Amino acid sequence: MTGGGVAKRYAKALLEAAAEAGVLEQVAADMEALGPHFGGKEVAGFFANPAIPGARKEAALTAAAERGSASPLSASLLRLLLRRQRVGLLPEIARLFRDLVDERTGRVRAEVTAAVPLPAESLEALAARLTAATGRQVHLTARVDPAVLGGLVARVGSTLYDASLRTQLRRMREALSKG
Repeated sequence: MTGGGVAKRYAKALLEAAAEAGVLEQVAADMEALGPHFGGKEVAGFFANPAIPGARKEAALTAAAERGSASPLSASLLRLLLRRQRVGLLPEIARLFRDLVDERTGRVRAEVTAAVPLPAESLEALAARLTAATGRQVHLTARVDPAVLGGLVARVGSTLYDASLRTQLRRMREALSKG
């Protein structure tokens, strides 16, 4: 089985266990915090290195879990992955788990890109409008990209809403070159 298939099985099992224990949001926060830390080459190399004693690896995992105030269920997953030599799957498990939680709770992820940082009030209003448009709770992430020039580019799931000045200028250029 591919790493992605194995990661999906872990993510689904974690989802069911977290839902049953009533700690779905806490485990989601744990995975959001822990997942990215285990994606680097150095960390992956540390856990894949057979010369490093298992006790030292377990101590590192325990420290990471305690530093992030991880739930017992999340800490248990870390220990299980260590025993099965699959700690390197944690970033993928965390991503898949987040997607499964979003699906179960009716949330959708959205990313908005603007030329300048947007005020919190504008982001809240945009999230509310996207929630109304999609019928799902929107979790909004903001990015700044000066190449946008002005306006916004919003990606909600796989749908792209492009109201950027850059795109409008490109369309004008195309229309003028045809005419």
